[in-house]
Amino acid sequence: MGKPQRRRIALVLLVVSAVLVPLTQTDPPKASANNLPPLGVIIRGHGNGHGRGLSQFGAFAWATRLGSTWQNIIEFYYGGGGRTLTTLTAADAGATPGGVMSVRLELHDGKQVAVVSDTKNLAWTGKSGTYGAMIARPVSANTYDVYASANNTCGGSSGTPSGFTLIGDNVRGPVDFVTTNGSNPAAAAPTDLVGVCEPATSATKARIRYYRGGIRATVDGVNNHRVVNLVTIESYLRGVVPRESPAGWGDAAGGLGMHALRAQAVAARSYSLSEARYSYAKTCDTQNCQVYGGAALRTVGSSSSSVLEDSRTDRAIAETAGYVVKDSRNTISRTEFTSSNGGRTAGGTFPAKIDNGDITADAALQNWTRFISAAELQKMYPSIGVFLNLTTAHDGLGGDFNGYTTSVTITGTAGSVTRTGWNFRGDFDLFAPWYAATPVAPADPAAAPVGSILFIGDSVSESIATEFNNMVTPAFPSMTYQACAGRGMAGADCLFTVAAPQIDLDGVGIANALPAPAIAIVALGYNDDPNTFEAEVHQMLSALSSKAVQRIIFVNMSTRATSRNYARSNQILANVAATNPTVTVLDWNAASSAQPQWRWFDNSSLCCWVHLSNSGQVEFTQFLRTQLDALRAQGLLPTTAPTAALIPGLPLAEKHRGAMVVSVQKKLNAVMNLKGSKRLATDGDFGKGTVKAVKAFQASVSLPQTGTVDRTTWDAMGLATRSDLAVLRVGSRHPAVSSVQRALAKVLRKKIPTTGLFSSSLVQDVKLYQKRAGFKQSGRVGPQTWASLMLAAASLK
Repeated sequence: MGKPQRRRIALVLLVVSAVLVPLTQTDPPKASANNLPPLGVIIRGHGNGHGRGLSQFGAFAWATRLGSTWQNIIEFYYGGGGRTLTTLTAADAGATPGGVMSVRLELHDGKQVAVVSDTKNLAWTGKSGTYGAMIARPVSANTYDVYASANNTCGGSSGTPSGFTLIGDNVRGPVDFVTTNGSNPAAAAPTDLVGVCEPATSATKARIRYYRGGIRATVDGVNNHRVVNLVTIESYLRGVVPRESPAGWGDAAGGLGMHALRAQAVAARSYSLSEARYSYAKTCDTQNCQVYGGAALRTVGSSSSSVLEDSRTDRAIAETAGYVVKDSRNTISRTEFTSSNGGRTAGGTFPAKIDNGDITADAALQNWTRFISAAELQKMYPSIGVFLNLTTAHDGLGGDFNGYTTSVTITGTAGSVTRTGWNFRGDFDLFAPWYAATPVAPADPAAAPVGSILFIGDSVSESIATEFNNMVTPAFPSMTYQACAGRGMAGADCLFTVAAPQIDLDGVGIANALPAPAIAIVALGYNDDPNTFEAEVHQMLSALSSKAVQRIIFVNMSTRATSRNYARSNQILANVAATNPTVTVLDWNAASSAQPQWRWFDNSSLCCWVHLSNSGQVEFTQFLRTQLDALRAQGLLPTTAPTAALIPGLPLAEKHRGAMVVSVQKKLNAVMNLKGSKRLATDGDFGKGTVKAVKAFQASVSLPQTGTVDRTTWDAMGLATRSDLAVLRVGSRHPAVSSVQRALAKVLRKKIPTTGLFSSSLVQDVKLYQKRAGFKQSGRVGPQTWASLMLAAASLK
């Protein structure tokens, strides 16, 4: 079996010609020659869990896609070294003294235990009488007061609980509670079982969890109070297997998924029987051992309950009853298992090997990404001083990065710290001990300076605020970051209340409200209708061009998102870049479209593969950093904010109409000396003849021949100071008119259609605003009215 293939994705940059230009490196720049301290490290890893023994996702794929039986699966993960799949014998009775598993219920450590019976047949072992509820309350070391009630209620934790009677005073433990039929394998859940009361938490209401067998109040070796479930091994497994592997897997591939559940049952049985964790219990009920949920769950006060056992996992347990893995000494093996090993088992007791089952399963955490900032590293390891470097060592047993991580060395100005790969994983709650690190460098001081940047985003951008602040802003410090859920290019503002410095406006509103930056980055579109997106993009382009923003960067959308036709929206952005030399489109769609990168997106929380997973948040931020670094290296990021006059109504392109087009036509006739049939009609209609003349002018002054009058072309025509010509009036057709209509509707609090056409009725609305603002009531929108109106609209919700 070969090494699992992990392909790095070449990021791409969509530049002014709308040609995709590949970048040669996907990772952030490594520490530069000047050895400035890194901003942190990107950790890329594989798997979820320790990686030892059976991979649950791997078992599922072996069963459903690769044709393996449960016996084959057990052999693959646990075979070799003299280990065999076999059945329990009388010699194994010591693994379950008295035929009973004992399970520590960790939630109840140090607390009283309150138990109930829905059918009111609860008993205190060795005592007469049955009740609806009982409480064993610790009063001293291994000593309890026992209360009972005829009602099946949980009661309080102090004093004599309401409705309860003290029936045992200073009773020596252990204290055992059972129901009449609770130990019968055929007992119904929850009615026949003992229910244990669970207190409310910040995440859940108070609940009752039902268990087969009995419940014991006892102490550990140093007299800490503990609660233990006493249950037969096969009944115990009924609460384990569906918590560890989804019962629904049994239906997959025409029932072949049952082999994965059978393999899980064998692994769970062997693991639990090999355990001897405590003096008072063999195992526990959390991930510290293996997850055990009991048989049923009910919210206090509710009459309905959820049965946690499942017929498919019950069947898998029954069909493998008594089967375990034993080693060459005939001892039951501690058959650990993990969610996903990422494509290679970790090794140790069981051999390290490439796992084609796990690779085929393609689980969400087969690959993952994290960012750890320098500040986090310095806080975790204060003795290092200022963080300088992080290196990893690996086991050399195959797979990416030369294998699982064996040690991590974190170096700083004051010294270094070395942690095992497993301990570093725990320090930062990484998913698995198989990973490698890439430093994220600050900006190189030798790099060209960059002017102010305005970033405008939606909920996707909002989700990366922390990563952006740690990975991008330090390299581009003159950054204003505006991102909120629900924001669209035009028309849709923030869904929720935002706190300063965030502003509750749509994208165009943000562009109009804030001071002109040198560079604008617009990461919007998921909340916009592709059918109206073109008009909205041109409104944004007009708003930014009016302020002479020198580089406008759009970020396109992932077409994994299925809620709308984002391919159409992306094409609109590409078309805008092709005809506007100041516009760049960053191709996030191409950078995130490879099959393994589905993990970068989250389809579980809101909708449709739009939002990012934790890995995706890091990868998207890293993409933005890499792209901005590339633009800086190409000299495409200006160094200073614009100081030119405000010129609303740019850029001008084919099909636009109005007084500004007349000014352009007159200027072209003059500077290009157009006469006769070549002379442009000064009719204010930007038609094909005007496009041709603009291209000819652009060629004459060595500008890109786009046929669009952007700010650079306007200035080259000698109009840089002619803000008096920047007038929108009746008959004008331009995206800037749409912005005026939206702003007036907001300020005047009336319905005004967003048509992009300056109608006679709009003249009256403009005059009304000008009257209220104390301006001359011309009914036209020049720089003064534009600036005042946009700021007024921005101040209103």
